[in-house]
Amino acid sequence: MSRFSGPCLLIGLGVTLVCLGAGRPDGTSDPEHTGQQTPNLTVRGSAELHKPADQLRLRIGVVTEASQAQQALGQNSQRMDAVVRAVKKAGIAEGEYETGRFSLQPIYARRPRQAAPDWRPQIIAYQATNILAIKTKKLELAGELIQAANEAGANSIDSIGFDLADPRAHRAEAISRATAHALADARILADAANIKLVRIISIVLDGARPLPIATAARRGMAMAEAAVSPPIVAGEVSVHASVTVVYEIASP
Repeated sequence: MSRFSGPCLLIGLGVTLVCLGAGRPDGTSDPEHTGQQTPNLTVRGSAELHKPADQLRLRIGVVTEASQAQQALGQNSQRMDAVVRAVKKAGIAEGEYETGRFSLQPIYARRPRQAAPDWRPQIIAYQATNILAIKTKKLELAGELIQAANEAGANSIDSIGFDLADPRAHRAEAISRATAHALADARILADAANIKLVRIISIVLDGARPLPIATAARRGMAMAEAAVSPPIVAGEVSVHASVTVVYEIASP
């Protein structure tokens, strides 16, 4: 981390931290002035974009229990086959869904409060879980997919959310705006402080990422039978970026 001997100013825009110092960001001396350090100025710019979500991610599950593993698996497979047919009929095509998770595990009896010294857990049933992961740009199908899957035998929503199909395109825009904000703040500060911006020493990307939207549905939430499609609204996805720019400065 660089050290600065000069004062630091916090610009009240919520986006820029500016420091006037007597050293380069790497702490080295100016080769043209032996024994002296080059004054520099550091600015930080950020940007937050709000873009309409264009991709739906939905994980619908079938959970079955039976006294025998084969029975639990057979019941689960039949119901999941029906769920897949239902979501395809609702408008989901090949390539828009896949198996997200599958498990078959025993269920053990709970230990009694006053268990005998030789008590051992006993298997009382088996549970089969199969999660269908859907990823599609057909946002308008969200409620219809949930209803169709529920009617076909799905009894769990593993998760539901919205994001961007091509986040890098919006990420580039966020980075561009954050950089522009940093450079603009540097020019404003230089004019106000009567200093000259000589050259850019470094530019560092601190972060750039989209923040997906999660709906009220939570992992493992049981599905209740519904006569109509539940209302699902996509909303917007926030894309954030921040950059740090270091300038060499001099007196005008």
